[in-house]
Amino acid sequence: MYKLEGGLKTKGLFNKKNTKEKPLVSIVTTVFNGEKYLEETIQSIINQTYDNIEYIIIDGGSADKTLDIIKKYEDKIAYWMSEQDRGMYDGINKGFKMATGKIFAWLNADDKYYHCAVEIVVRIFNKSSKNIEWIAGIPTIYDKDGLIVRVGYSACYFRRFIRMGLYRGDILGWIQQESTFWRKSLWEKAGGINFDLQFAGDYDLWVRFSNYSHLYVIPTILGGFRKHQTQKSNDMEKYYKECDAIKNIKFKKFWKIMRAPITLLSILIPLYKNRKKEVL
Repeated sequence: MYKLEGGLKTKGLFNKKNTKEKPLVSIVTTVFNGEKYLEETIQSIINQTYDNIEYIIIDGGSADKTLDIIKKYEDKIAYWMSEQDRGMYDGINKGFKMATGKIFAWLNADDKYYHCAVEIVVRIFNKSSKNIEWIAGIPTIYDKDGLIVRVGYSACYFRRFIRMGLYRGDILGWIQQESTFWRKSLWEKAGGINFDLQFAGDYDLWVRFSNYSHLYVIPTILGGFRKHQTQKSNDMEKYYKECDAIKNIKFKKFWKIMRAPITLLSILIPLYKNRKKEVL
């Protein structure tokens, strides 16, 4: 398949810049035959209250109406490309190689951001006196119709446990990728995502991020994961097989027993620390 591309950058019309007050936020979406939900994903990004966004879409050579949907919003997209690739994580790496922002995130083609998510993230990165390099919000789940069916709790993620690889779902909870943003400098230090993986690329990336920085959690919703029958994440056996290859967790039974008290502690700590603080 030939490479196709478009968007504002290909026409010389993309003029957004990085400034200290308004850093450019680069968001990448990868898609393959994603016509069912892609439009909602695109709208959740182009309709953000924060306007200094560089949106990049990488298509893996779709045969459905995916390209028609992308072209419909071409005047809002910084760059899009369509060609066969080695999978989702290969597409993510391609997208971030094109990115020029100071803050990075990716959003899969069936998930969504809340309308002020990016503005909240930028304010925290700008205003915090701490050396924050990555941020996560409260985990949220959509159903197949895009309705919120579950909102998690605001909890801290212990850096040592991230580094150990315990946040993989079956031991401790997940770090929700749809609610996570990070500085470009952290992405570069960690070496980007491993495109040889097929299922646990975000898990592997968080482990490597934790080698350099603590994950800062904010008590608000940022993005949501859409749960439906056809998504890649339904194949959990293959996901856990990749997790085991990335991190060999010793004493799994012990850590599973400790899940409840660790989870309770992770909720109580931010409640105590933030009892007199606001989010922003």
